Amino acid sequence: MDDERPSDLAPETVFPAGPDAAVRTEPVSADASSTAEWFPPTPPPPLDDSPRLLQPRVKTLWRIGILLQAILPSALAGFAGWLVWRDDTVWPVIALAVAPWMIAALLAVRLPARRYTAWHYRLTEESLRLDRGVMVRIESVVPYTRIQHVDTEQGPIERALGLTRVIVHTASGSGSTLTIPGLSPDEATLLREQLAALAGVVEPL
Repeated sequence: MDDERPSDLAPETVFPAGPDAAVRTEPVSADASSTAEWFPPTPPPPLDDSPRLLQPRVKTLWRIGILLQAILPSALAGFAGWLVWRDDTVWPVIALAVAPWMIAALLAVRLPARRYTAWHYRLTEESLRLDRGVMVRIESVVPYTRIQHVDTEQGPIERALGLTRVIVHTASGSGSTLTIPGLSPDEATLLREQLAALAGVVEPL
């Protein structure tokens, strides 16, 4: 019979030298595969109730969105001008078609910066708080108990800019959602998992 080492089979037991001595058991290291330690993942940052800002690149996303909104008004204004002045000079038609782009350009220069300054969110002990709005200030408070599920979405322009938005679905009503735009993919993923854990949707990290 081959010799077997006790350390490979079971913990080593040291027997007492006398009747009054206590039995002492010392664990002996076994194979590395059976004693591999499990390291838990890094927990999310603590809830410090401090305002969290969006990524500055979101201002570019908002500028592009404002300019894209000028396409339809420009086409309608140009078509209306063509119906009125199609037998006369073409300059009024061009002026009407360009006017929406001029207005959109002015808004794209000023509005995104002010909107970025006004936008922030916070994670408190009991709720998610969103503050945003330039002309009209909007403050939303969503208790974690009202959150049903949390999604992350990324459109083609957001993907090109390296941005992701988080969509929070609540139980306030049919189709009631709140969107946190302008986050990096890592921030969005961490926020999604953190909100889901706080809402009890998934186990915490």
